Amino acid sequence: MFMQDDSLQDVSMYFSASRTHFYPAALREQYQANGRWPDDAVEVSDEDWQTYGQSEPPEGMQRGADENGMPTWVPIPPPALPELAKRKRGEIDDARDSAFAAGLEYDFDGEKDVIQTRPQDQINLLGLSAKAQRLITAGQPEATLSFRGASNINRELTAEQMDTLTMAALGHLEEIFQRSWARKDAIDAALAAEDREGIEAVVW
Repeated sequence: MFMQDDSLQDVSMYFSASRTHFYPAALREQYQANGRWPDDAVEVSDEDWQTYGQSEPPEGMQRGADENGMPTWVPIPPPALPELAKRKRGEIDDARDSAFAAGLEYDFDGEKDVIQTRPQDQINLLGLSAKAQRLITAGQPEATLSFRGASNINRELTAEQMDTLTMAALGHLEEIFQRSWARKDAIDAALAAEDREGIEAVVW
């Protein structure tokens, strides 16, 4: 005859305030045998189990314990200053990369186009700048070079025009880098001063 293990019928739950974790009573002996049953485990109601063990916490909250060792929602603590500074630097990097991707609007004899300034475009711009300056130095400022912007239209520019264009684009890139560096310096200064509000205040 099949005999039921009555211990498996115990569906009650326990909660450990020190670990903010729930433990099923049915597995208590196994936890104890492995030395993993918490000393501060207290039995909780099914309502507490459903609320704090099975449901998602409200925004900005996490599971914790009250003064009686029972489960409750508590505010998620703010990140440590080094972690906050790291996140802010990441935000600045993302904003910098978005600025690169946006490019620089440029006027081609009354027709607008965008000079692309993504990392892969920056190498091309440097190459075009070098070619234009070599032609100018060689006394060939009217020699033409091809340029293609975001509109995918080929434009024939003189060496002088190309030099002006690439200098504008490289200046745009320098402004983005300088802006990024200045904000990272501000983050580092606020971190050194243990100024949480100063770190949080840094934006692109």
